[in-house]
Formats: sequence, C-alpha cells, structure tokens
Amino acid sequence: MNVTATNHDDVSALLTVTLDKADYKEKVEKQLINYAKNAQVPGFRKGKVPLSMVKKQYEAGIAFEEINKQVSEALNSYVNDNKLKLVGQPVPQAVDDFDYNAEQLSVGFEVGYEPDFKIDLAKYEAPHYIIEASDKEIGLSIENMQKRFAEQVPQDKIGADSYIALEIHQVVEENADGAHNHPPKNLTIDAEKKEAFKLVEALKMDESVKVSREDLQKNEDLAKELGFSKEETEHLHHKEIEVKVKDFYGLKLAELDQDLFDKVYGEGNIKSEEELKAKVKTELDEYFQQNADVHFVNKVLEQVNEKEEVKLPETFLVKWLMFSNQNIKDENQAKEILEAERNQLKYQIIEGKLMNDNEIKLEYTDVLGQAELMVRNQLAMYGIHHLSDEEIQKYAVEMLKDQEQVRQISSEVGMAKLKDVILEKSTKKETKITHDEFLEEIKK
Repeated sequence: MNVTATNHDDVSALLTVTLDKADYKEKVEKQLINYAKNAQVPGFRKGKVPLSMVKKQYEAGIAFEEINKQVSEALNSYVNDNKLKLVGQPVPQAVDDFDYNAEQLSVGFEVGYEPDFKIDLAKYEAPHYIIEASDKEIGLSIENMQKRFAEQVPQDKIGADSYIALEIHQVVEENADGAHNHPPKNLTIDAEKKEAFKLVEALKMDESVKVSREDLQKNEDLAKELGFSKEETEHLHHKEIEVKVKDFYGLKLAELDQDLFDKVYGEGNIKSEEELKAKVKTELDEYFQQNADVHFVNKVLEQVNEKEEVKLPETFLVKWLMFSNQNIKDENQAKEILEAERNQLKYQIIEGKLMNDNEIKLEYTDVLGQAELMVRNQLAMYGIHHLSDEEIQKYAVEMLKDQEQVRQISSEVGMAKLKDVILEKSTKKETKITHDEFLEEIKK
C-alpha cells in the first residue's frame, strides 16, 4: 500500500492511494470463510454452504468494504503523519471500472490545503475600553436582587408599578378555513414595556383587547413586547389577536438584610450593605471588562480578516461543494456559493491559523472547567450560590454527556484561549469610558 501526492499548486493536490491485491486478499478470504460457517442457506446445513457459492454472492461486496476501509485508513494516516491542514474534506475521484480482482488498485482524492502565511498581531491596534461600574448601575443590580426575592402584593387596579400577566391568542374567525389551533402566549409585562403596557393599563381582571394583524405589523415595538417576532407578525394566520389580563400585582421589594444576603450569596458570605455593594461592583466590573475584551478581540479579528491575504484552494472548493451538497446542480452554482461564503471561510482559516501558530490546545480539564462555570452561572440566575464544588462538578460531568454540548463548550474554550492571545499580543489603545458610552460604541 502506498500514498503519493501530486501538487496542483501550493494549496491543492491529488492524493493517490495504491493497494496491491495482497493488501486485502487475506482479510477478504477470512471474512468469506467466517460467513460460510455461519450462513443459513436452504438445502444446506449450517456451516456446510460451499465457499464457491458464498464467494459468488458476497465476495464483491466484502471486497469493496475492505478496500474502502483500507483506503480510508491509509488516507487518514498520510494526512496525520504529514500534518496536512486540509480545507473541507477529500473528494474521491470517480472510479469507472472497479475490479477487486486486479493485482493493483489506485484511488485518487482531490484535497485543498490551508495556505501558509504569517500573522503579526502586534501590528494590529484597536480601542481597548476600561469600564467601571457606576453607583447607579450598582444600585440597579441590587434592586434586581430585591425584585427577585420580592413579595407579590395584590392590587385593585393596574397602576404604574403593576406587573401584568397576559394571555395572548389568535382570534379564529367564524367559518374560518381550518381552525389552525395556535397555542396561546403567556407573558408578564411591566411599565418598561411601554406599548404593551399602554394597550392594557385600563383593563380589569379577565378583560381583553383585540389587536389587528395590520396594527401589529405597523407597530414593531408592540409586537415585540407581546412576544411576536417580525416574521411571526408577517405570517399570522388570523386577522386579529386577543390580549387578556390574567393577573396583576405589585411587588414589595425584599429588605436589604442578612436574609437577602444569604439567599443571594450563601450564608455568611456577605454581612453588610457595604459588603454587598463592593461585591456587586466587583462582579459588574468583571462583566463589563469581559465585554470590552471581546469587543477589542473582534475589532482586531475584523482588521486581520480585512488586511491579510489568504489564498483559497478555489478549484478544489468548487469540487468539494458539488460533492458534499447534492442540491448544487452545477459548477456555476457552486462558484456562487463559494463567493457568498468566502469571507466566513477566510475568517475560519485565520482563526485556525492563529490557534495553531500559538499552540492553543484544548484539554478535557479546560472543557470541564468551562462546563462548571456555566452550571454556576445558571444556578446564580435562580439565586443559588452555595452548592459545593463536588456538586457543581457532578452537574458539569452530566452536561458533557451530550456531544453537542461538548462541541459548543470546546469551541467557547478555544475562543477564550485565542482571546487571551490576542489581548496579549495585539496593540491596545486604552480608553476609559462608562458602560452607557460603551453600549453606544458597539452599536456603530
């Protein structure tokens, strides 16, 4: 068995796997003998089926599977041993006449390589914002804690401080063509949802108001506050929705006392309002800075993607798109798709190049640590801060039994490590701004 490479250019090649009959003959014969021993064929006792009969019926299929297995193993070994960085997957050349009895077989694969180029991160500069939480932001965060553990207070009528539970469903017209039973939406609003609040603030318990499909389409804020996306409003089956008040109440905020401190941060960890403010400030500062760091990294990557020249294996990519997607009808369609995806593909190659050049590796402990952090954050949303490290790890290990979660978390860990490299090696233009200013900046 042998694998050879014929380069088309510096980013594409033909890899040819050559097998001698001796490479697979013995394994094929062994499988045929085992099959004959276990085959149950009418007219023959088990294990007494003539090998010639088994060969006639099954040899071609068994030989094809064994050859395909050995070709795949040889190709993968060649790619790994030579540390080839492929774009896409190898595309097999068509085999016109498959003859498993030939003394030698050759199978060709078109491949595309990632281009070889260098990225000097130091030459890229972007604003790196330093954000410190204000007293107002600290106060709002503490107020949200008080709301989370607040007591609901019955009210006689809806007021500016009310929380209103709504049930929303589509109104089925009389003699409608098909009932189209859409489940109701249930949500709770307050005065911050200005359009929705204005719609129902004069209603009493169990009273309702109807809104036409046209009005929803015209008033995007109202539609959004009532839980309808733009796409949903455009495709509403019925002409109206009905918005019913199911409940309303005020909130008595939780007192800023030891009971609240213990509920939020665990028993005895916070002992005064001053300690609470200091803790919240630290958390907000860290959160704001994480967002600022991500913004800086994204700006650097945008510049790298814009300025670095990355040669793509375009001829190969057209072949790969046609091979991997049966919906692509011809070469012109494949070229159009490649053009549309060019920027994203270039970005992925740059990202991979930075990770390889900076020797960024993913270990299981990294992935487990990120899963534990996700568990802590999810529990914190419900005010749970006091589980032991062992309990947190148990939840994290359970999470990692889902391969999709493993893939997603691994990607996050890789990007976090890449973020650290870019923060360290790129040029920062340090600027102090408020969080509100930062939010305006990222809209630009």
